[in-house]
Amino acid sequence: MVCDGVFFEIDLKVKDVNGRRVKDERLSKGLMEVDGIMRLAFPIIHEVETETLVSMHSILDLSYIFVRSAVEGTVEVRILDGPAAFHGKIYAFTANLRCDIMLHDNKVNGMLTAGDKGVVQMARSVVGVSVNDELLLTVAAALGGDEFSVCTKFTPKRHSYDEEEITCGNYKILLKVTWSMVYF
Repeated sequence: MVCDGVFFEIDLKVKDVNGRRVKDERLSKGLMEVDGIMRLAFPIIHEVETETLVSMHSILDLSYIFVRSAVEGTVEVRILDGPAAFHGKIYAFTANLRCDIMLHDNKVNGMLTAGDKGVVQMARSVVGVSVNDELLLTVAAALGGDEFSVCTKFTPKRHSYDEEEITCGNYKILLKVTWSMVYF
């Protein structure tokens, strides 16, 4: 629960410039504060807010949303059948706010092959959702020149987990969301 100011310390560095490895060149450095106290008095508004940090070498936008009565959903994607390497995207959003949260994109994150048990190694696996909302997971598999997409809905809980088996193109996939409380 946010009941004070939240500080974000930014120290963004570049390790690669056009395929050439560089020695941690600083791109952006600064401190941003988001006032959590002021938000407690306001009614619930489901919209993304953005703070901007202007530094010598860049402009950085930090986008966020306050989620009341939040639970944490840890997403696991397991390939049950089909090619071992997952080609495509996996993203999440909620029923009240259509703002995609990219969990995996093989074009950005590379080919993250499934491990021994078929689990896809994602760039991000945790999402925050209100217990009064719904989490929607979309799996978009790219096979050859075609793209197949499946969207699955999960109802947040204060604990426990949900599983759903889906078929997306040549993939048979198990989606699992493990719920845990953030603070009540």
